[in-house]
Amino acid sequence: MAAILDITNENKALHYLNACHCFGRSPTNVDTVINAQEVSRIHAVIEWTNTKWLIRDLSNNGTWVNNQKLVKDSSHPLEVGDKIFFASGESHGFLVKDLAPPQNMLLPVGDQADKSPIILADGNLLPSEENPEIALFYVPSKDQWYKEFLVDADGSAYPVMNADLLFFAQQNWQVRLNPLSENTVLMAKAKLTVEQIKYRFNLSLDEESTELTINTDDEKFSLASKAHHYLTLSLARHRDEDAKKGLDADSQGWRLPETLTKELGYDITLFNTHVCRAKQQFRDMLDGACDGDELIERKGKKIRFAGVFYRIYKGNELIVNRGQDKVSLTVLHG
Repeated sequence: MAAILDITNENKALHYLNACHCFGRSPTNVDTVINAQEVSRIHAVIEWTNTKWLIRDLSNNGTWVNNQKLVKDSSHPLEVGDKIFFASGESHGFLVKDLAPPQNMLLPVGDQADKSPIILADGNLLPSEENPEIALFYVPSKDQWYKEFLVDADGSAYPVMNADLLFFAQQNWQVRLNPLSENTVLMAKAKLTVEQIKYRFNLSLDEESTELTINTDDEKFSLASKAHHYLTLSLARHRDEDAKKGLDADSQGWRLPETLTKELGYDITLFNTHVCRAKQQFRDMLDGACDGDELIERKGKKIRFAGVFYRIYKGNELIVNRGQDKVSLTVLHG
């Protein structure tokens, strides 16, 4: 992650760069405020070009890099160790510490602002996988970040925007997001419907291990045993129960989390954590072609498995079969 150090500030504050990072004295229009009259409202900008970082002077009083005054409106490449000065060759100085590509991150605020930032993956359990309080995740098809509070029984997801604040582990963190490039958006896969995804669960006889195989029209994914696969399998069993009772497809499988936590022996935080892990694995595996929320659905306070075609094997025995005539899957055990 690119960062510059304020060398004219006694606190030696570190600034992490956005993909397009503006400097100036206008607090509503820039990312790093320099409170000095000789500095223009928008004085200069540092930009990421997908290969390197460039700085452009936009001011009346000039910008200097290593004692060289920049040509106004012309881009100048930056290197680690460069010294940048605004409005003169000696004042309002910054040292370039890092020029890694821009990243999504959480920045600490308040009394612990000197902590290191948290670099974000597309799916995050915060503050840690072992002791999660919040799930923070990105949905490519919507180009939107969301948060879920794992202690909430309804598992509601709330949109997250750049500069929003999150509170966890007794600390406030500010969300710093860098938007997808046009190339990344163009590379997104075509959407899959739930009818195009076929599931096979392989459950051990003692029900201690659950493997999952997923087929689409073009690809096959074999997923190793994970604790959250058993949660998905349990939701599939409930959907099958309702199908056998003759309920229509839209009504099948809906259950309250409170009922499922008692059945599985989970508390609500662990239950929601497994749901988040399952949905994130679906998003990652299908490369954004189908959202996790479309495969494990929530409606009001209820949740269900959204799969239409699925089989469950316990050992070598086929115990649940939905869509037998439409799904061709070979036995993996025995």
